[in-house]
Amino acid sequence: MTELNASRVAEIHRLVVELTTTANRTEPTAQDTNRLLRECKTALAELLEDRDALVHANTEAGEELACWTGALR
Repeated sequence: MTELNASRVAEIHRLVVELTTTANRTEPTAQDTNRLLRECKTALAELLEDRDALVHANTEAGEELACWTGALR
């Protein structure tokens, strides 16, 4: 399972601030927009991968607990 470390989460938070700032700019440059779009795409892919891994791990843990407690037989 991949995990986003604290520094990557901080970078993604910074990216959200930058995205808001760039979107509110009267005329963002094409270079800024393209770079930001690439960074957002990468961040979203990492977040979704991490989320999917967490959902999978949570499902497995729930099934193991249910078997262990006898809720599933």
